[in-house]
Amino acid sequence: MRPLLSLFIVFFIYCHVSAQISLNSTYFPSAGDTLRIAIDTTALGVTVSGPGGGQTWDFSDLSPSIIRTFPYKAASEGQNAASFPTANLVAPGGVNGENYYRTTGAVFELIGFAGGAPIGFPLNVNTSFNPPVLERRAPLNFFDINQTNSALLVPFSASQLPPELLALLPFAPDSIRLRVASNRVDVVDGWGTLSIPGGTYNVLRERRTQYSDTRLDIKIGPLPWTDITALVPIPGAALGRDTSLTYHFFSNQAKEAIAVVTADHITQSVESVQYKFNGVSSASEHQASTPTFLLFPNPARDYTTLSFAGISPDDRKIFIYDITGQLMARYDLFATETVQVSLPLNNLQPGTYLLMIAQPNGAVIHTEKLVITK
Repeated sequence: MRPLLSLFIVFFIYCHVSAQISLNSTYFPSAGDTLRIAIDTTALGVTVSGPGGGQTWDFSDLSPSIIRTFPYKAASEGQNAASFPTANLVAPGGVNGENYYRTTGAVFELIGFAGGAPIGFPLNVNTSFNPPVLERRAPLNFFDINQTNSALLVPFSASQLPPELLALLPFAPDSIRLRVASNRVDVVDGWGTLSIPGGTYNVLRERRTQYSDTRLDIKIGPLPWTDITALVPIPGAALGRDTSLTYHFFSNQAKEAIAVVTADHITQSVESVQYKFNGVSSASEHQASTPTFLLFPNPARDYTTLSFAGISPDDRKIFIYDITGQLMARYDLFATETVQVSLPLNNLQPGTYLLMIAQPNGAVIHTEKLVITK
């Protein structure tokens, strides 16, 4: 009886373990692929479960607040291909920019980008990560644990910045330098099935904890570079140390991540969810085309005015997100059918943003692109 019981236990463990999946390089993007991504900035009802196998995650109630398309092409088709000779892929990135990638059978990594400065400075940069940022690896299996590092160094002349930003510096520099150092710990801590609008997928879940440090240096004449990060509170600039926590759900069934959950690294509360867009629309997308909303001026500088009419009286919330889906500003409005309100923008850096009007329960009733100039 005991040998039979032992055999049954071994068979049960084998079947349970064999149900999990292993990802190979087929889930890496390649030239000719177009990835469609939706971002739900409310993520109502989404929670983070503990580690383990055989799980069932249901994110089918997600609704797209932002929809973005990423066509991947051969690197040679990029406008800045000459600056990244080791790249074999290019895709849109940043503010009207390009991300350059290198793929092998084992890694899919970001080696550099050309476009708007990463902390919102009103200037274009063309720079490489050293070492590159590891986006995906293969094979990927349950229990995998990996640690990666990446760094970025972007020097530029002080004359490239507008006088308003230079006035915030304690000294008048000749040159300015941005330094970014990142350390990331990845743990594949779960597997199972994940449902999103339009599909159900077999997935591995990779928990990524990233520790980053963004510093600002200045140089004056022959003096050495000096770190002034703590001395200059530049509005909207993500300077200093930061910790981020994301859960990436990957599958061999799609090139997009099936979902990427961004959570508070301390409380574990979910802040937003990015997911594979399968073309499933929501009521908010149809409402977004209503002609009763007016945003002016747009492009704007220090303020913009939002005017809307013809909707039922209720409290309203206004959110402004950057192009990565990060919340940058929030305003609360009183209950009324006709509203005209001035929104201050002086704490936001130049760039392209998404302005969203929502009901108190988070339901989006209108979205609109907002461009800020200085």
